Amino acid sequence: MPEAPIDDAAFAELLETVGGDREFLAELVDTYLADSPGLFAELRAAIAADDPVTARRAAHTLKSTSASFGANDLAAQCREIEAVAATGQLVGLDELVDRAAASYIDVEAALRGAVTAGEAA
Repeated sequence: MPEAPIDDAAFAELLETVGGDREFLAELVDTYLADSPGLFAELRAAIAADDPVTARRAAHTLKSTSASFGANDLAAQCREIEAVAATGQLVGLDELVDRAAASYIDVEAALRGAVTAGEAA
């Protein structure tokens, strides 16, 4: 059985970190969801331009922010992209980005559901 897009315990811990303020947590989720597509676009553009520094930075940001919301599988995929970009060899990285982008779709739906339902999906 595949891992859930969002880890319930991590999401609950984030809610606790913000003092149980669900409205603020919803704002954080909205910011993450607004920023992530641009980071994926930046990552793809960096790969096309053979720019490992920018690719690594975009992957690092996606990794860190995804982990903050309990999107562990997506964070792990971004960690792999970051590690490959750190080698300076971007050939074939598009496939990893495609897989991460597909995972992001599930994460987005889970986070929207979590905010609406008040719990992680």
